[in-house]
Amino acid sequence: MELRHLRYFTALAEELHFGRAADAVFVAQSTLSQQIQTFETELGVQLFDRSAQGVTLTDAGRTFLPYAKRVLREARRARSVARAARDGLAGLLRVTYEATAMRSGLPAVIKAFRERRPHGELDLAEQTTREQVIALREEESDVGFLFLPVNERGLHVRPLFTAPMVVVLPEGHRLAGRDEVPVRELEHEPHVTWARSKAPRLYDAYVRACHDAGFTPEIIQEIERGESFLGLVEAGLGVSVAHASNVHVQRPGVRYATIVEPSVPLTLGLATRHEDASPLLERFLTTVEEEQAFGNSV
Repeated sequence: MELRHLRYFTALAEELHFGRAADAVFVAQSTLSQQIQTFETELGVQLFDRSAQGVTLTDAGRTFLPYAKRVLREARRARSVARAARDGLAGLLRVTYEATAMRSGLPAVIKAFRERRPHGELDLAEQTTREQVIALREEESDVGFLFLPVNERGLHVRPLFTAPMVVVLPEGHRLAGRDEVPVRELEHEPHVTWARSKAPRLYDAYVRACHDAGFTPEIIQEIERGESFLGLVEAGLGVSVAHASNVHVQRPGVRYATIVEPSVPLTLGLATRHEDASPLLERFLTTVEEEQAFGNSV
């Protein structure tokens, strides 16, 4: 079965006249007639009744017609997508991200990309920074939104925005209600933190700030996945620390305050492989620039 046979068939099915159908597909009438007969022989099905009164579709032809039209539509779409892929407008882009990115500018970027590149598909996966570096290295990801610094040969990394770390406090805590909390005031507080293996940059930045303030934080619980630290803080198990984007997560029972003296900045960045020259990736990076969704954009 060839596409030209489907085109000839649908033309004749719509015109029910060999001459007009032949004109519609730009072939001679004799060629159209011969090709229709060849197609019917190949299928083993008679699609048209031919008589002195004219041409009509058989029951089989009427049943076959919508399927033939669907195949032709998909063929046109495939041709369009192939050309779009050549121009960087189509294909699959694998995007990994820290949850912070999804609470910040990434949703706006995704929306804009889908509107401007309707044939471009995004495969999105939430991963820690460490997992993203591995995925990029193993070519299982094309672009990652992760915490900096990242020192990995073969990756091109650029900062997106920097925001201060916040302390997460249970409602009713002695420090709740403040806008800012100095690090030294957290010295004797039990802490619920991300495990270092999952969030080394957040963990190291906070512990370093505590050491600079003259103490080691008392960590009583480590977590590895999800937003469970908010529930543990709400339950009064301890205080926690997080990126400032968490302030947008309005959870009853917890309060946020910016950590100061010293402030603890965390930088979200974007990473790609040096050798990746995918046109679709370039279009995605252009969308990030155009949207400026992260403030200080690439």
